[in-house]
Amino acid sequence: MEGSMKALSFLPLVLSAVLLLSGCTLTEKYSKNNAAAAAWISANDRQPAATNFEGVYYSPDWGIVALNQRDGKLTGSIAHFHITGIVSGKSAYALLVDDEWVEHTMILTRKSSEIVEGSYSSFVPYSKVDSLPVHLDRIVD
Repeated sequence: MEGSMKALSFLPLVLSAVLLLSGCTLTEKYSKNNAAAAAWISANDRQPAATNFEGVYYSPDWGIVALNQRDGKLTGSIAHFHITGIVSGKSAYALLVDDEWVEHTMILTRKSSEIVEGSYSSFVPYSKVDSLPVHLDRIVD
């Protein structure tokens, strides 16, 4: 009985150490995720914006999508994600962020004044191999 009591007295110390170590690992993961996302955006920021993506759209897969564009920067929302990114030439490069974690990367192009298409990836940086299509129909200017 005494041995099991001693073991239980160490339990809070062991749990604290595990939580502390996992916190460092989580911080490192967020750092790597954010660095990879920033590098991907930077690598695609090669030209001035040559089109405007601003507007409110509907996607059958994502629901309502709001895009704002100013000086080549893209912001907005899609589903529960916050969008941040850039417009380079006729393409938009977007990060879909949930609670400071870049969950998806997305590349969009304007097909007409009413339609934006592209693809998204669950990888950071974007991976064409696992990408899935995105279709947005403008509902509000």
